[in-house]
Amino acid sequence: MWRLSLVRQEPRLSFASLQPAELSLGLKLAAVLAMRMLGLFLVLPVFMVLAQDIPGFTPTLAGLAIGVYGLTQAVLQQPVGRLSDRWGRRRVMLLGLAIFAVGGVVAALAPSMPWLIAGRALQGCGAIAGVTLAFAADHTRPEKRSLIMAMIGMGIGASFLLSIMLSVPLASIFGLRGLFWFTSALGVMGMLLLVGTPDGDSKPLESLQQSGELGGIWPLAISVFLLHALMTLFFVVLPGTLMSAYGLPLSRHWQVYVPTMVVSAVIVFPLLRRLAQGSREHQSLKWAFAGLGVSLGLFALSLPMPALLLGGTLFFLAFNLLEASMPSLVSRLTGTEGRGRKMGVYTTFQFLGAFAGGACGGWLLHHAGSINTLWFAAGAAMVWAMFLAGLKPGENGRI
Repeated sequence: MWRLSLVRQEPRLSFASLQPAELSLGLKLAAVLAMRMLGLFLVLPVFMVLAQDIPGFTPTLAGLAIGVYGLTQAVLQQPVGRLSDRWGRRRVMLLGLAIFAVGGVVAALAPSMPWLIAGRALQGCGAIAGVTLAFAADHTRPEKRSLIMAMIGMGIGASFLLSIMLSVPLASIFGLRGLFWFTSALGVMGMLLLVGTPDGDSKPLESLQQSGELGGIWPLAISVFLLHALMTLFFVVLPGTLMSAYGLPLSRHWQVYVPTMVVSAVIVFPLLRRLAQGSREHQSLKWAFAGLGVSLGLFALSLPMPALLLGGTLFFLAFNLLEASMPSLVSRLTGTEGRGRKMGVYTTFQFLGAFAGGACGGWLLHHAGSINTLWFAAGAAMVWAMFLAGLKPGENGRI
Protein backbone atom coordinates (compact mmCIF):
# COMPACT_ATOMS: atom_id res chain seq x y z
CA MET A 1 0.00 0.00 0.00
CA TRP A 2 1.28 3.43 -0.87
CA ARG A 3 1.85 6.03 1.82
CA LEU A 4 2.34 9.76 1.54
CA SER A 5 4.93 10.85 4.09
CA LEU A 6 5.31 14.58 4.53
CA VAL A 7 7.88 16.57 6.44
CA ARG A 8 6.11 18.67 9.03
CA GLN A 9 6.19 22.39 8.39
CA GLU A 10 5.75 25.29 10.76
CA PRO A 11 2.18 25.35 12.01
CA ARG A 12 1.63 28.96 11.05
CA LEU A 13 3.16 30.48 7.93
CA SER A 14 2.47 33.70 6.09
CA PHE A 15 3.77 35.31 2.94
CA ALA A 16 5.01 38.22 5.08
CA SER A 17 7.64 35.86 6.55
CA LEU A 18 9.40 35.53 3.19
CA GLN A 19 12.60 37.41 2.55
CA PRO A 20 12.34 40.13 -0.16
CA ALA A 21 14.45 38.08 -2.60
CA GLU A 22 12.29 35.00 -2.02
CA LEU A 23 9.08 36.94 -2.46
CA SER A 24 10.31 38.70 -5.61
CA LEU A 25 11.47 35.49 -7.25
CA GLY A 26 8.34 33.65 -6.20
CA LEU A 27 6.12 36.32 -7.75
CA LYS A 28 8.16 36.35 -10.98
CA LEU A 29 8.11 32.58 -11.38
CA ALA A 30 4.41 32.42 -10.51
CA ALA A 31 3.73 35.08 -13.16
CA VAL A 32 5.86 33.29 -15.80
CA LEU A 33 4.18 29.94 -15.28
CA ALA A 34 0.75 31.55 -14.97
CA MET A 35 1.13 33.38 -18.29
CA ARG A 36 2.28 30.23 -20.00
CA MET A 37 -0.60 28.22 -18.56
CA LEU A 38 -3.00 31.04 -19.42
CA GLY A 39 -1.97 30.66 -23.05
CA LEU A 40 -2.69 26.92 -22.91
CA PHE A 41 -5.96 27.21 -21.00
CA LEU A 42 -7.43 29.98 -23.15
CA VAL A 43 -8.24 27.72 -26.09
CA LEU A 44 -9.93 24.97 -24.08
CA PRO A 45 -13.49 26.33 -23.75
CA VAL A 46 -13.79 27.30 -27.43
CA PHE A 47 -11.56 24.92 -29.36
CA MET A 48 -14.07 22.15 -30.09
CA VAL A 49 -16.48 24.70 -31.57
CA LEU A 50 -14.14 27.03 -33.47
CA ALA A 51 -11.87 24.26 -34.80
CA GLN A 52 -14.78 22.96 -36.90
CA ASP A 53 -13.83 25.60 -39.48
CA ILE A 54 -10.32 24.14 -39.85
CA PRO A 55 -10.01 21.83 -42.90
CA GLY A 56 -9.83 18.19 -41.87
CA PHE A 57 -11.74 18.61 -38.59
CA THR A 58 -13.05 15.51 -36.80
CA PRO A 59 -13.84 15.18 -33.07
CA THR A 60 -11.01 12.68 -32.69
CA LEU A 61 -8.44 14.96 -34.36
CA ALA A 62 -9.72 17.95 -32.41
CA GLY A 63 -9.33 16.05 -29.14
CA LEU A 64 -5.81 15.08 -30.23
CA ALA A 65 -5.02 18.72 -31.00
CA ILE A 66 -6.19 19.74 -27.52
CA GLY A 67 -4.17 17.06 -25.76
CA VAL A 68 -1.07 16.60 -27.91
CA TYR A 69 0.81 19.41 -26.18
CA GLY A 70 0.57 17.28 -23.04
CA LEU A 71 2.29 14.38 -24.81
CA THR A 72 5.30 16.41 -25.89
CA GLN A 73 5.40 18.05 -22.45
CA ALA A 74 5.43 14.66 -20.78
CA VAL A 75 8.13 13.23 -23.04
CA LEU A 76 10.43 16.21 -22.45
CA GLN A 77 9.92 16.94 -18.74
CA GLN A 78 12.67 14.56 -17.65
CA PRO A 79 15.25 15.53 -20.33
CA VAL A 80 14.61 19.24 -19.79
CA GLY A 81 14.81 18.78 -16.01
CA ARG A 82 18.16 17.03 -16.36
CA LEU A 83 19.37 19.76 -18.71
CA SER A 84 18.44 22.42 -16.15
CA ASP A 85 20.41 20.57 -13.46
CA ARG A 86 23.48 20.84 -15.69
CA TRP A 87 22.97 24.04 -17.68
CA GLY A 88 21.04 26.27 -15.30
CA ARG A 89 17.33 26.86 -14.71
CA ARG A 90 16.93 30.32 -16.22
CA ARG A 91 18.55 29.55 -19.57
CA VAL A 92 16.44 26.43 -20.00
CA MET A 93 13.29 28.36 -19.10
CA LEU A 94 14.08 31.07 -21.66
CA LEU A 95 14.58 28.44 -24.35
CA GLY A 96 11.34 26.69 -23.41
CA LEU A 97 9.32 29.90 -23.53
CA ALA A 98 10.78 30.74 -26.94
CA ILE A 99 9.75 27.33 -28.28
CA PHE A 100 6.28 27.80 -26.79
CA ALA A 101 5.93 31.15 -28.59
CA VAL A 102 7.01 29.66 -31.92
CA GLY A 103 4.50 26.84 -31.51
CA GLY A 104 1.74 29.41 -31.04
CA VAL A 105 2.71 31.06 -34.33
CA VAL A 106 2.61 27.70 -36.15
CA ALA A 107 -0.86 26.99 -34.74
CA ALA A 108 -2.11 30.47 -35.64
CA LEU A 109 -1.01 30.04 -39.26
CA ALA A 110 -2.10 26.40 -39.58
CA PRO A 111 -3.96 25.71 -42.87
CA SER A 112 -5.27 22.31 -41.72
CA MET A 113 -5.77 20.10 -38.67
CA PRO A 114 -2.44 18.27 -39.05
CA TRP A 115 -0.60 21.61 -38.99
CA LEU A 116 -2.64 22.74 -36.00
CA ILE A 117 -1.75 19.53 -34.19
CA ALA A 118 1.91 20.15 -35.06
CA GLY A 119 1.75 23.67 -33.64
CA ARG A 120 0.21 22.42 -30.40
CA ALA A 121 2.85 19.70 -30.18
CA LEU A 122 5.59 22.31 -30.64
CA GLN A 123 4.06 24.42 -27.87
CA GLY A 124 4.41 21.44 -25.59
CA CYS A 125 8.11 21.12 -26.40
CA GLY A 126 8.72 24.13 -24.15
CA ALA A 127 8.51 21.80 -21.15
CA ILE A 128 9.51 24.11 -18.29
CA ALA A 129 6.95 23.35 -15.58
CA GLY A 130 9.23 21.08 -13.56
CA VAL A 131 12.20 23.40 -14.10
CA THR A 132 10.20 26.33 -12.75
CA LEU A 133 9.31 24.45 -9.58
CA ALA A 134 12.93 23.40 -9.16
CA PHE A 135 14.12 27.00 -9.76
CA ALA A 136 11.81 28.23 -7.01
CA ALA A 137 13.00 25.54 -4.61
CA ASP A 138 16.68 26.34 -5.34
CA HIS A 139 16.28 29.90 -4.07
CA THR A 140 14.00 29.32 -1.10
CA ARG A 141 14.74 28.36 2.48
CA PRO A 142 13.46 24.83 3.17
CA GLU A 143 11.07 25.97 5.87
CA LYS A 144 9.51 28.54 3.50
CA ARG A 145 9.44 26.40 0.38
CA SER A 146 5.82 25.33 0.75
CA LEU A 147 4.78 29.00 0.70
CA ILE A 148 6.58 29.63 -2.59
CA MET A 149 5.09 26.48 -4.10
CA ALA A 150 1.66 27.53 -2.88
CA MET A 151 2.22 30.95 -4.48
CA ILE A 152 3.09 29.32 -7.81
CA GLY A 153 0.18 26.92 -7.53
CA MET A 154 -2.19 29.79 -6.78
CA GLY A 155 -0.82 31.62 -9.82
CA ILE A 156 -1.64 28.62 -12.00
CA GLY A 157 -5.07 28.44 -10.44
CA ALA A 158 -5.61 32.15 -11.08
CA SER A 159 -4.55 31.72 -14.71
CA PHE A 160 -7.12 28.96 -15.09
CA LEU A 161 -9.83 31.15 -13.57
CA LEU A 162 -8.90 34.09 -15.78
CA SER A 163 -8.61 32.04 -18.96
CA ILE A 164 -12.05 30.49 -18.57
CA MET A 165 -13.61 33.92 -18.07
CA LEU A 166 -11.72 35.58 -20.96
CA SER A 167 -11.73 32.76 -23.49
CA VAL A 168 -15.18 33.27 -25.01
CA PRO A 169 -15.01 37.11 -25.20
CA LEU A 170 -11.53 37.05 -26.74
CA ALA A 171 -12.48 34.28 -29.17
CA SER A 172 -15.57 36.24 -30.23
CA ILE A 173 -13.34 39.19 -31.15
CA PHE A 174 -10.16 37.57 -32.48
CA GLY A 175 -11.18 34.00 -33.35
CA LEU A 176 -9.18 30.84 -32.71
CA ARG A 177 -6.15 32.03 -34.69
CA GLY A 178 -6.10 35.27 -32.68
CA LEU A 179 -6.00 33.26 -29.46
CA PHE A 180 -2.90 31.44 -30.67
CA TRP A 181 -1.20 34.74 -31.52
CA PHE A 182 -2.05 35.87 -28.00
CA THR A 183 -0.45 32.75 -26.51
CA SER A 184 2.77 33.55 -28.39
CA ALA A 185 2.73 37.07 -26.97
CA LEU A 186 2.35 35.63 -23.46
CA GLY A 187 5.41 33.44 -24.04
CA VAL A 188 7.47 36.49 -25.01
CA MET A 189 6.21 38.38 -21.95
CA GLY A 190 7.34 35.49 -19.78
CA MET A 191 10.82 35.70 -21.30
CA LEU A 192 11.01 39.40 -20.49
CA LEU A 193 10.12 38.69 -16.86
CA LEU A 194 13.05 36.30 -16.58
CA VAL A 195 15.62 38.81 -17.87
CA GLY A 196 17.88 39.74 -14.98
CA THR A 197 16.64 36.95 -12.73
CA PRO A 198 19.59 35.34 -10.90
CA ASP A 199 20.22 31.74 -11.90
CA GLY A 200 21.02 28.96 -9.47
CA ASP A 201 24.15 26.90 -9.56
CA SER A 202 23.87 23.81 -11.72
CA LYS A 203 24.24 20.60 -9.74
CA PRO A 204 25.33 17.08 -10.69
CA LEU A 205 22.57 14.62 -11.25
CA GLU A 206 21.89 11.81 -8.82
CA SER A 207 20.13 8.64 -9.83
CA LEU A 208 16.51 8.21 -8.94
CA GLN A 209 17.33 4.89 -7.30
CA GLN A 210 19.87 6.50 -4.97
CA SER A 211 17.62 9.27 -3.73
CA GLY A 212 15.01 6.94 -2.26
CA GLU A 213 12.49 9.79 -2.10
CA LEU A 214 10.32 9.15 -5.12
CA GLY A 215 8.07 6.57 -3.46
CA GLY A 216 5.87 9.18 -1.83
CA ILE A 217 5.50 11.14 -5.06
CA TRP A 218 3.61 8.43 -6.92
CA PRO A 219 0.15 9.05 -5.38
CA LEU A 220 0.55 12.73 -6.23
CA ALA A 221 1.84 11.95 -9.73
CA ILE A 222 -1.19 9.77 -10.47
CA SER A 223 -3.45 12.38 -8.89
CA VAL A 224 -2.19 15.14 -11.17
CA PHE A 225 -2.43 12.79 -14.17
CA LEU A 226 -6.09 12.14 -13.43
CA LEU A 227 -6.80 15.79 -12.61
CA HIS A 228 -5.56 17.07 -15.96
CA ALA A 229 -7.11 14.17 -17.85
CA LEU A 230 -10.49 15.02 -16.35
CA MET A 231 -10.10 18.74 -16.96
CA THR A 232 -9.14 18.30 -20.61
CA LEU A 233 -11.87 15.73 -21.22
CA PHE A 234 -14.38 18.06 -19.56
CA PHE A 235 -13.66 20.81 -22.06
CA VAL A 236 -13.75 18.40 -24.98
CA VAL A 237 -17.35 17.57 -24.03
CA LEU A 238 -18.71 20.73 -22.36
CA PRO A 239 -18.94 23.26 -25.25
CA GLY A 240 -21.02 20.93 -27.40
CA THR A 241 -23.17 19.96 -24.41
CA LEU A 242 -23.97 23.59 -23.65
CA MET A 243 -25.01 24.11 -27.26
CA SER A 244 -27.02 20.91 -27.79
CA ALA A 245 -28.58 20.25 -24.38
CA TYR A 246 -29.07 23.83 -23.19
CA GLY A 247 -29.35 25.77 -26.44
CA LEU A 248 -26.53 28.15 -25.51
CA PRO A 249 -24.53 29.49 -28.49
CA LEU A 250 -20.81 29.98 -27.97
CA SER A 251 -21.29 33.72 -27.41
CA ARG A 252 -23.38 32.95 -24.29
CA HIS A 253 -21.14 30.31 -22.71
CA TRP A 254 -19.73 33.02 -20.47
CA GLN A 255 -23.05 32.89 -18.60
CA VAL A 256 -21.95 29.51 -17.28
CA TYR A 257 -18.21 30.11 -16.94
CA VAL A 258 -18.09 33.54 -15.32
CA PRO A 259 -20.46 33.09 -12.36
CA THR A 260 -19.13 29.63 -11.51
CA MET A 261 -15.51 30.77 -11.71
CA VAL A 262 -16.14 33.89 -9.63
CA VAL A 263 -17.89 31.96 -6.87
CA SER A 264 -15.22 29.26 -6.85
CA ALA A 265 -12.47 31.91 -6.66
CA VAL A 266 -14.15 33.60 -3.70
CA ILE A 267 -14.03 30.26 -1.89
CA VAL A 268 -10.76 28.73 -3.07
CA PHE A 269 -8.18 31.42 -2.35
CA PRO A 270 -8.99 31.86 1.37
CA LEU A 271 -9.21 28.08 1.63
CA LEU A 272 -5.78 27.64 0.01
CA ARG A 273 -4.20 30.15 2.36
CA ARG A 274 -5.72 28.42 5.38
CA LEU A 275 -4.52 25.01 4.21
CA ALA A 276 -1.01 26.32 3.45
CA GLN A 277 -0.66 27.96 6.85
CA GLY A 278 -1.32 24.67 8.59
CA SER A 279 0.44 22.46 6.02
CA ARG A 280 -2.83 20.57 5.58
CA GLU A 281 -3.11 20.49 1.80
CA HIS A 282 -2.89 16.69 1.80
CA GLN A 283 -6.11 16.42 3.78
CA SER A 284 -8.10 18.02 0.95
CA LEU A 285 -7.12 15.66 -1.88
CA LYS A 286 -9.75 12.94 -1.43
CA TRP A 287 -12.53 15.48 -0.91
CA ALA A 288 -11.52 17.46 -3.99
CA PHE A 289 -11.57 14.37 -6.21
CA ALA A 290 -14.93 13.40 -4.78
CA GLY A 291 -16.13 16.91 -5.64
CA LEU A 292 -14.92 16.45 -9.21
CA GLY A 293 -16.86 13.20 -9.47
CA VAL A 294 -20.07 14.76 -8.15
CA SER A 295 -19.79 17.76 -10.46
CA LEU A 296 -19.21 15.63 -13.55
CA GLY A 297 -22.21 13.51 -12.57
CA LEU A 298 -24.37 16.64 -12.38
CA PHE A 299 -23.34 17.57 -15.92
CA ALA A 300 -24.07 14.03 -17.13
CA LEU A 301 -27.62 14.22 -15.73
CA SER A 302 -28.40 17.30 -17.89
CA LEU A 303 -30.24 18.92 -14.99
CA PRO A 304 -31.78 22.43 -15.13
CA MET A 305 -29.47 25.44 -15.29
CA PRO A 306 -29.23 26.07 -11.50
CA ALA A 307 -27.89 22.54 -11.00
CA LEU A 308 -25.53 23.06 -13.95
CA LEU A 309 -24.15 26.20 -12.30
CA LEU A 310 -23.72 24.32 -9.03
CA GLY A 311 -21.84 21.56 -10.84
CA GLY A 312 -19.59 24.08 -12.59
CA THR A 313 -18.79 25.86 -9.33
CA LEU A 314 -17.93 22.57 -7.65
CA PHE A 315 -15.77 21.45 -10.57
CA PHE A 316 -13.73 24.65 -10.73
CA LEU A 317 -13.39 24.81 -6.94
CA ALA A 318 -12.05 21.25 -6.77
CA PHE A 319 -9.76 21.71 -9.78
CA ASN A 320 -8.18 24.91 -8.51
CA LEU A 321 -7.77 23.52 -5.01
CA LEU A 322 -5.87 20.52 -6.35
CA GLU A 323 -3.90 22.45 -8.96
CA ALA A 324 -2.67 24.96 -6.39
CA SER A 325 -1.97 22.67 -3.43
CA MET A 326 -0.26 19.64 -4.97
CA PRO A 327 2.98 21.43 -6.06
CA SER A 328 3.55 22.39 -2.43
CA LEU A 329 3.15 18.76 -1.39
CA VAL A 330 5.56 17.59 -4.08
CA SER A 331 8.19 20.13 -3.01
CA ARG A 332 8.35 18.55 0.44
CA LEU A 333 9.19 15.16 -1.05
CA THR A 334 12.19 16.20 -3.16
CA GLY A 335 15.80 16.49 -2.07
CA THR A 336 18.25 19.22 -2.94
CA GLU A 337 20.23 17.29 -5.57
CA GLY A 338 18.75 16.64 -8.99
CA ARG A 339 15.56 18.45 -8.03
CA GLY A 340 14.79 19.36 -11.63
CA ARG A 341 14.69 15.69 -12.54
CA LYS A 342 12.48 14.75 -9.59
CA MET A 343 10.05 17.59 -10.16
CA GLY A 344 9.95 16.34 -13.74
CA VAL A 345 8.39 13.06 -12.57
CA TYR A 346 5.39 14.98 -11.24
CA THR A 347 5.04 17.30 -14.23
CA THR A 348 5.48 14.40 -16.66
CA PHE A 349 2.36 12.78 -15.26
CA GLN A 350 0.56 16.13 -15.26
CA PHE A 351 0.98 16.56 -19.00
CA LEU A 352 0.44 12.91 -19.80
CA GLY A 353 -2.95 13.42 -18.19
CA ALA A 354 -3.69 16.37 -20.45
CA PHE A 355 -2.83 14.27 -23.50
CA ALA A 356 -4.89 11.31 -22.32
CA GLY A 357 -7.88 13.51 -21.53
CA GLY A 358 -7.83 15.19 -24.92
CA ALA A 359 -7.19 12.10 -27.01
CA CYS A 360 -9.49 9.76 -25.09
CA GLY A 361 -12.12 12.45 -24.64
CA GLY A 362 -12.33 13.07 -28.37
CA TRP A 363 -12.50 9.34 -29.09
CA LEU A 364 -15.17 8.72 -26.44
CA LEU A 365 -17.21 11.70 -27.61
CA HIS A 366 -17.18 10.38 -31.16
CA HIS A 367 -18.04 6.78 -30.27
CA ALA A 368 -20.00 6.93 -27.00
CA GLY A 369 -21.54 10.40 -26.89
CA SER A 370 -21.19 13.20 -24.38
CA ILE A 371 -23.34 11.72 -21.58
CA ASN A 372 -21.46 8.41 -21.40
CA THR A 373 -18.15 10.26 -21.58
CA LEU A 374 -19.11 12.39 -18.59
CA TRP A 375 -20.25 9.34 -16.59
CA PHE A 376 -16.94 7.63 -17.35
CA ALA A 377 -15.04 10.68 -16.05
CA ALA A 378 -17.22 10.93 -12.94
CA GLY A 379 -16.61 7.27 -12.13
CA ALA A 380 -12.84 7.64 -12.52
CA ALA A 381 -12.79 10.61 -10.12
CA MET A 382 -14.84 8.81 -7.48
CA VAL A 383 -12.71 5.65 -7.67
CA TRP A 384 -9.55 7.68 -7.12
CA ALA A 385 -11.15 9.60 -4.23
CA MET A 386 -11.92 6.29 -2.53
CA PHE A 387 -8.36 5.09 -3.14
CA LEU A 388 -6.92 8.25 -1.55
CA ALA A 389 -9.26 7.85 1.41
CA GLY A 390 -7.90 4.33 1.94
CA LEU A 391 -4.22 5.29 2.00
CA LYS A 392 -2.49 4.51 5.27
CA PRO A 393 -0.91 7.40 7.20
CA GLY A 394 2.73 8.11 6.43
CA GLU A 395 5.40 8.76 8.98
CA ASN A 396 4.71 12.46 9.36
CA GLY A 397 1.63 13.09 7.28
CA ARG A 398 -1.52 11.57 6.00
CA ILE A 399 -3.97 11.96 3.15
